[in-house]
Amino acid sequence: MPTEPLRLAAAVVELEGPKHIAEIVGRIENAAHSVHVSALWGEVPPTFFDMVDGNPAPDEYRNDHLGLLNAVNAFTEAARAHLNDGRTPGRR
Repeated sequence: MPTEPLRLAAAVVELEGPKHIAEIVGRIENAAHSVHVSALWGEVPPTFFDMVDGNPAPDEYRNDHLGLLNAVNAFTEAARAHLNDGRTPGRR
């Protein structure tokens, strides 16, 4: 999955959008790149021996897909709040 279309969309948000939303888009771009790299090279959970050696501890192991999902959710919430002037859509 190439990330070029996302990079192009991120550039538009960085030019046009508010700074706080552009920062979230940067996190999406980084997370998507991590997912892409994991898809190419594999993302292997730590083994028992990795944990004994301290590389990495189980709670420090990153989940690239979850990171991308969290970044997209943060973007959606921030963009919705910006576009609706902080109001919840559909409620008055």
